[in-house]
Amino acid sequence: MSGSGRFRLLLPEAAKCLCAVCALLLPVSEAGGSWPESCRQAVVVLTADWTAREGSLAAFDLQGAEWRATGETIPVTVGHKGLGWGVGLHGERKSNPMKTEGDRRAPAGIFLLEFGFGALPFKERKFPFRQVSERDRWVDDPTSRFYNQWTVLNDPRFPRDWSSAEVMKRPDGIYDYVIVVGHNRRPTVPGRGSAIFMHSWSSPGKSTIGCTAMEKAGIKRLLRWLHLEAAPVLIQIPVGELGTLEIPSNLKTSIAVSLP
Repeated sequence: MSGSGRFRLLLPEAAKCLCAVCALLLPVSEAGGSWPESCRQAVVVLTADWTAREGSLAAFDLQGAEWRATGETIPVTVGHKGLGWGVGLHGERKSNPMKTEGDRRAPAGIFLLEFGFGALPFKERKFPFRQVSERDRWVDDPTSRFYNQWTVLNDPRFPRDWSSAEVMKRPDGIYDYVIVVGHNRRPTVPGRGSAIFMHSWSSPGKSTIGCTAMEKAGIKRLLRWLHLEAAPVLIQIPVGELGTLEIPSNLKTSIAVSLP
């Protein structure tokens, strides 16, 4: 997930998806905040409060003029310390808690869902997906020019200037199937958090260092459902803060019914 657009997306249908993926990687500012008019899919995660480690996930489709829930609610976990305001489509927030690098919080707000990756292949989809190798890294060093970007070891496009990075092909299976959350991506603010994903949990109910986790079947279900042309977003927020987000009113109503 390189915000610079410099990595080569290795997909079987690369020619078909290239233009659409490149559009996602353009340096469009998210800092000002706005609901994407083309959005027709929303993944919603609600937690009880800012410090809660567990939450519930529901998926919503825009059908005509109405937002409707699809599929069953999925239990999820978030950061060890709950949630903090992230950098995304919801605009800048001045109040605490704020998501920062290494704080063990998952980001709260509205974020693009950019694409998928994983250690295993996944073909049942309409969403960009790249299978990773042992050389792939996601940089989490705020001093690096590649902060919060996908890089490749020993690749001249990415001269190494980082001291730490996330290994993307993991032996424990939690990155077998992953969805990239567009937190702090366009623009990237040093120190506001990096490598934010949706992935399978290491054990049922175990919280994360900043991602959103669930059973592997849940991630695979989302990857099958997501559609690039639907401009999908993640809405992740404590339930008491949902009213502060500028999202379609009928989506708020559908969320209240589906995730009471």
